[in-house]
This record gives sequence, C-alpha cells and structure tokens, in this order.
Amino acid sequence: MRKLAKDHYWELAQFCMDYHTGQWSRGYRILCRLRVGGNWSESLSKELRESEAYAWLVANYGGKV
Repeated sequence: MRKLAKDHYWELAQFCMDYHTGQWSRGYRILCRLRVGGNWSESLSKELRESEAYAWLVANYGGKV
C-alpha cells in the first residue's frame, strides 16, 4: 500500500477539513495540529481536491476521521 509523502501537507489539511466529523473527532485534532489558516481560497481547495494524494486519502480514510 502506498503511503502519503511528507510533501502532501496541504492535501491532508483539505481532507481533514472535508471529512472530520466534528470538534472532538480525530480528523479535527489532526487539522488543529497542522495549523493551517490564512488565505484559504475556493480555487486552492478545488485544486487540492483534484490531486492524486487527496484521492488516495479519500479512498483509504474517507470514513475513518
């Protein structure tokens, strides 16, 4: 099974934003540790959601965060 590379930080952040199940979920805790913020645009989100790394995260962890 392929692992997520360290350079897929932003894809992981987008995945956690899209799939966390609330403030007390594992996905939310991961998102808080990533400390993303600032100018997060819809166009950036769209680009990240189209990446291979994001698709891999969804396929492997979509219902688990």
